[in-house]
Formats: sequence, structure tokens, C-alpha cells
Amino acid sequence: MLSHRVAMTVESHVVLWFLCFISCGLGSPEGDPSREVLLVIACPPYPRHAQAECFSLLENIQVQHLQMEQAGTVPGDYVLNVHVMHELFNYWTVLDALPHLGGQTRLIKAHTEWIIWCQYNTHVASLRDLLEQLRRQNPAELAYYGHALYDTEATIVHHFAHYKNPQWFPYPMLRAGIIFTGVLLRRLVELTAPNAHNSSRPSEFSIDASHELARFIFDNLSQDPRHGAAMSGKIILKNAAYICPTAGARKSSEIVTRVAPPPPCAMHAASEEPSGWLPSTLGHRKERCFHTTGSHIYFAIKTCAKFHKERIPIVERTWAGDARNRRYYSDVADVSIPTISTGIPNVQTGHCAKTMAILQLSLKDIGQQMDIRWLMLVDDDTLLSVPRLSELLSYHDHRELMYLGQRYGYRLHAPDGFNYHTGGAGILLSLPLVRLVVERCSCPSDNAPDDMILGYCLQALGVAAVPVAGMHQARPQDYACELLQLQPPVSFHKFWNMEPEQTYRQWLHGGSSGGNRSAPLGVAKPRLHPNDAAQLLLPGGGEMYPLDSHDKHLDL
Repeated sequence: MLSHRVAMTVESHVVLWFLCFISCGLGSPEGDPSREVLLVIACPPYPRHAQAECFSLLENIQVQHLQMEQAGTVPGDYVLNVHVMHELFNYWTVLDALPHLGGQTRLIKAHTEWIIWCQYNTHVASLRDLLEQLRRQNPAELAYYGHALYDTEATIVHHFAHYKNPQWFPYPMLRAGIIFTGVLLRRLVELTAPNAHNSSRPSEFSIDASHELARFIFDNLSQDPRHGAAMSGKIILKNAAYICPTAGARKSSEIVTRVAPPPPCAMHAASEEPSGWLPSTLGHRKERCFHTTGSHIYFAIKTCAKFHKERIPIVERTWAGDARNRRYYSDVADVSIPTISTGIPNVQTGHCAKTMAILQLSLKDIGQQMDIRWLMLVDDDTLLSVPRLSELLSYHDHRELMYLGQRYGYRLHAPDGFNYHTGGAGILLSLPLVRLVVERCSCPSDNAPDDMILGYCLQALGVAAVPVAGMHQARPQDYACELLQLQPPVSFHKFWNMEPEQTYRQWLHGGSSGGNRSAPLGVAKPRLHPNDAAQLLLPGGGEMYPLDSHDKHLDL
């Protein structure tokens, strides 16, 4: 019979989300308890449909295992335990989640041979094929398996790792799933423990969880030479043909060069839900609730005098036509564009004071316009698909405190760590949240990093950084092509070393709904006088005010 063992623990400081640990023992009484396979489903609280997808994946695995038990065809006579791991704010990355698999939870035992790591959007097509592949592999080796991705060039999103030759270094497609040997993951749990002092991370920033995992393993662990270790014993990802980027996907070179046909895709990245549906409660779905177009979004575009002639014309020739409510905020007023002066001098690093002034000026500009629901902070070298942006906003309630973008993390392994949305990809704020930010947040210094300060302040105010797939801080060539094919891109950032208009046509153009094109910005009069900014500058410095004081700023 299929047995179930369910244990739940709820973190006391989590209020809005049902964050718990659920373990289901699926092994049969006849299974060898010394041959345990742990399957982890990393389940985030955001996006909201993730909860339903997590339990759908759990149910699918339970059904497949029951069918194997009834037929007596469990490969390797494995005992399978499934664990749904609901993330807290500070362990959406694999490295920061690992300590929670040891310690008091004791999920990884001394006899755990394999750990299968899935996300909510991973699909286990055949549990039997997956276990059969594990039966043929060596569980005593320090090794991990997945669908290997490669960089085409050194990129900032990977901290310029192996910049002399980045193309050789494989890292896993996290969404397709990863498999670890028990001996490797037990070592990783030790190295990532809070009191560990014998390991190092390349950066305090968390950007790409999969690449950072691969690099941490490469930098901190060495293979036993008895297992034929190469490259001075360094451990790199082993590409597994049975783990695919999408259902049935194969590299053409694999099909041509292999004598035997490749194994079927046992696990792969799940396809996106149809855009017209939103999960509500488990097993039930509802249509999107908030029809949104570009006219519902106020685009506050940050620029400065030296880029007026270089960057703004590119924006105007690409996505600006779909952005009816757009304003260019600069350090100087230029009536030929026009730009609105913030009254803040331009600086080379950090634009906190400028961004906070932009938010205040934007609120005054918006006034009582009832059709504005969202504000998007955008750099003058960001490319957007406004129709796709409008589509994704149709699934979010603009009446709530919503903070959307491409999520980064800073010092997530430490108590003072926090999440924030990186500015280059674009930052989306619901209008009620803009008002809260203006009321409660201010800058420690004028040139503090605006996106990080905003994220830090919002975390202190209890507003979560909700990640949005398809928003990108860098250029298309900075990401593996398989990742860009998983969902239509919404934004890219940086114009250097590429043709931005060609990039826009290739990746972002098309899909615009009729009637959403706007006239050239030059024919419209800005609602704000450039000198209005002088009256809206934020107070600088000061003490940390208590969060229940609604008439004061949160100085960071």
C-alpha cells in the first residue's frame, strides 16, 4: 500500500503566506530503507499560482509512485520521500535553502543516496525512468546532474565568472530539475551552514541561483581521485540527457552522434500556464481579473543630459509608441524632448535621491487620473514590450501594495539580507505602493543605490519583492538561449555592444493591441513645471523612525 507521512511546521513570523514543510514517505514496506531518494519541491509564495503548481506536482508524483508500487516495478527498490519546501524570503536560492535540509529538519539522512531538486514549474514526466537512471549511476560519487547551460560570453549576471573562457563552464537549468548524490549534498549542507567558515562565495549578491550553485561547488569541493576526477578534482555539472529544457527537446548533435537513441525526457521545465488563466484555490482556476493596457501604466524614465540625444531617440523609435503616459526625468529640463528636471545633479553611481524625487514628481503629475494603476521606473537604456507588460499586470491587483520586477538578493545568507528588484529591468509599483514609498522611505545619501534602498525599505515595511519572469537586467546575449525560450521576454537592459533597435525587433516587437499607440512625446505638454522639483526634495539623514509612525519617513 502507499503510505503517507505528513509533518508540518509553520514559521511563526510568516503572516500572509502558508509556509510549511511537508514530507510524504512514499516507500513501500518491502523497499530497502538504506536506498532512500529524497525529492524536494521548492515552492515559493510568489508568484501566487506557484502554490497550486507545487501541490499539483506533488500529486502527480504520488500517483506515479502508487502505479509503480501496484505493478511492482519500482526501479532499484528505492524508498522515495517527497518534501515540499516553502521558501522564506531569504532562501529562494538553492545555496541559501540547503542549510534547511539538514539541522533540525534532518531531511537528508546518512543513507539518502539521491536528492532530486525540483521547482514548482518542473515537470516529472516519468518517475520510473528517473529512478531507473539513478539505479545506473554511482551514488558514492561527489556529483550532480542536470540540463547543462553555457554562457556565450562573460556576463555581469554571472559576476564575469571565467571571463577568459566562459563557454566551457556548465551550470544547470534550475527549472528543469537537478539531481545530487547524497554524499555531495551532505557536504554542501555542511559548507553552507551558518557557522561554516571554510567556504567562500564569489559575491554578496544573488542573481542567478543556478550559476551561483555551480560556481560554489566548483570553488569549494574537490572530487575523490579514485573516481577518475579531472581538472585537479574540480566538480562540474554532468549533463544528463534524460533531463531536458522542454518536453521532448534534444540537441541535434546528440541525435546525430549517439549510436543508441537518447533516453526519454524523464524531467523537464514545465510549460507556462495559458495566459488567460489564473490559479486561485488548489484545483480551481479563474480568468484574469484586471484587464490592463499600456494606458494604465505611467512610465517614469530616468535619464540625464549627456544621454538625451543618444538614448531617448532609441526609446522613441521602439517601445515608446505603446507608452502613452511616459515622462522623461532628467537633471536638466530640455523643452525639445521634453524632459522634466528633478533638481538633482547627475552622479556616476547610485541615484537614490533622484529616484525618490521622480516618485514624488510622478505622483503630482498623475494627480487624480483614475485610469493610472501602475508606475514603472525605467532606465533610458531599457527596452520593453508594453503589450506583454500589460498582459502580466492583468494578473496582479493594482489596488494592493504590489512590487514587481526581476528579483535580486543581497546577503541572503545573513540576518541583514534582503531582496530587491534591479532597476535596469524596470521596477513596477502599484499606485498605492508609490504613495507608501513617498510617505515612508528616504535615502541615507543622495548617491545610494536606488533599487537596493527601495527594496530594503519595502522589506522593512513588509512588502514582498514579487519576481516576474521575462524581465531582464542585461542584454539577450547575457542569458542562455534555452532560458529566453521558456517565456516571452518583457524587458532587456543596456545598449552597449549591440544594436538596440534590432534587439527590440527580434525579441520584443509585436503583439501590440490596436489603439494603444501614442503620439510623439514632443506634441504633448508636460503637466509639471521643471522648477516644481525644488519643492519636492526628500529630507536627508535622520533617525530610524518606528514603523507605526505613519507621518514620518523610514530613513535607511
